[in-house]
Amino acid sequence: MTDPVTNATGYERFSLTRPSAWLRGYLLRNYPLRKLLPDREPVYVSSVLYTMGVLTLAGFIVAVISGALIALGGVSFWHTNSFGAFMNSIHFWSVQAMFLFMAVHFITNFFTMSWRGGRGWTWITGVLCFILTILTSFTGFLMMTNWDSQWIGQQAKDAFNALGIGSIWNVMDAGQQFTMHVVITVGLLLFIVSLHIGLIRRRGVAPPPGAEDLEVPDKPVRAGGQD
Repeated sequence: MTDPVTNATGYERFSLTRPSAWLRGYLLRNYPLRKLLPDREPVYVSSVLYTMGVLTLAGFIVAVISGALIALGGVSFWHTNSFGAFMNSIHFWSVQAMFLFMAVHFITNFFTMSWRGGRGWTWITGVLCFILTILTSFTGFLMMTNWDSQWIGQQAKDAFNALGIGSIWNVMDAGQQFTMHVVITVGLLLFIVSLHIGLIRRRGVAPPPGAEDLEVPDKPVRAGGQD
């Protein structure tokens, strides 16, 4: 007979009284250490185009760290302090590099149909990352507190009022944009990026069309390093 807490495949069923057992089994099945910390990667990842994703992530990490340092200094830190101005430049150029690498990464994955092999959600979370990055950059430009941000806010407020969200999202309020940029949009972006990376590790890196047989087999490695 089948255990009432397991399904026909022998895996734990979700239970409100025993959620940890189900979650532990789910993580062990879908995110074992051999996937999170792989010893081998397919030969096709040696292509420069397959480095665009990790370069995008590197730019994002630099932007988050430099942005956190700027936020600690306050809203005028990058105007009145030389270190703040330097961090502001690092933050700006890391975002530019991130968008460049992200664009190449996005185009490459589109033309290689990287949603194949059950990677649909990987593609969807990647698109969400792209959209959230645009919103995050938009709020970042609004909180620069210079003539550029004032002009951008003036142009954007009419569009937001036409959409009926101007009373909620006031692009002329620098304090609100500081919160939107540092807390809300970046927080959502960190969450979606984490999901995206987790799905990549779960499904593996998508092969080029016609090279599916080059994927590393999804099976554990035996003692002694032999498959």
